[in-house]
Amino acid sequence: MLRVLLVMLLLVPGLTKADAQAHLEAFAEGLDTLAGDFRQVVFDSDGFALEESAGQLFFQAPDRFRWDYAEPFPQQLVADGERMWHYDEGLEQVTVREQPDAGESALLVLTRPDLLERFYSIKPSGMPDELHFVPLDDQAGFEHASLRFVGGRPAALEFIDRVVGQITLIELKDLVRNPELDPVLFQFVPPPGVDVLEGY
Repeated sequence: MLRVLLVMLLLVPGLTKADAQAHLEAFAEGLDTLAGDFRQVVFDSDGFALEESAGQLFFQAPDRFRWDYAEPFPQQLVADGERMWHYDEGLEQVTVREQPDAGESALLVLTRPDLLERFYSIKPSGMPDELHFVPLDDQAGFEHASLRFVGGRPAALEFIDRVVGQITLIELKDLVRNPELDPVLFQFVPPPGVDVLEGY
C-alpha cells in the first residue's frame, strides 16, 4: 500500500503524542457520520509519485464507509457492514468480498479510537501533532500508518505497504462531522451488465 509524504501541511508547534491522541478522542466523541473530500497520492519506495486521485468519503457508525473516486478514473469502494464492494466504472467490473476486520482499516481509527489499543501499537512519531501506529497482526497489509492533525482536526493519513514499500498519502479536506447522510450511500447494487467477481 502506501506511505505518506505530508507536504504543504501546517504544523501546530509544541504538541506531543498525548496531544495527538487527545485530538483523536475529541474528534471521535459523539461521531455518528462523517463526510469530506480527499486527495490520494501513491508513491514508490523511492518517493516518486505513481498515481494521484481525488474524490469524496463518507462514514456511518459503526463500520460503514464509502470512497467515491471522481478522478482520474471513476471508482467506488463501499463497505456495507458485511461486504466490501469495489466498482471500477472503466472496466465495468465489480469485486466483492467479506468486509475486513476493523483492525485492517486505518480509516476507522479516525472514528473509533478504541481500535488503536486493540489492533495497533502506538509509536513515537518524532513530529508534533502526529500519531504513528503499527498493526499488531504481522499479516496486515500495511507495515505502519500515521495520522496527522492540523488545528486539532485530522488532515492526512499515511500508509507504507508491507510487501513492496509503496507509500500512500491521503489528505483529508473539508471534513463535516455528523451530516445527515442517505443510508443508500452505504448500499451497493451492481449495475446491469457488469462483471461481478466474488472473494477478491
